[in-house]
Amino acid sequence: MRAGDDRRGNLRHAHSVSLLIYGSDADKEPFHEEAETIDAHENGCSLTLETVVARGQRLYLTNMRNQAEQECRVIHVGRRVRGKAKVGIEFVVPTPQFWRPA
Repeated sequence: MRAGDDRRGNLRHAHSVSLLIYGSDADKEPFHEEAETIDAHENGCSLTLETVVARGQRLYLTNMRNQAEQECRVIHVGRRVRGKAKVGIEFVVPTPQFWRPA
């Protein structure tokens, strides 16, 4: 193994990517919201949302840099602070190219 190689395949990257998140909220009403990632990895990301979502809920993300779209599900919802909750998102199918620049 060379110096600088990392054996972990699921590295988290603390970089901000602008996303459009859409789907149906907890009341089954359609919504869309723009958000920035807190961190990202090949299987999903963390972000903060104003919209109330629930664990297991299906959402769709659009990467505003490259227009890639991905179906995902909510795997974690943190407590709300100043009207937003930290939400963990997991892609339905791992899609590392989702994060690539255009």
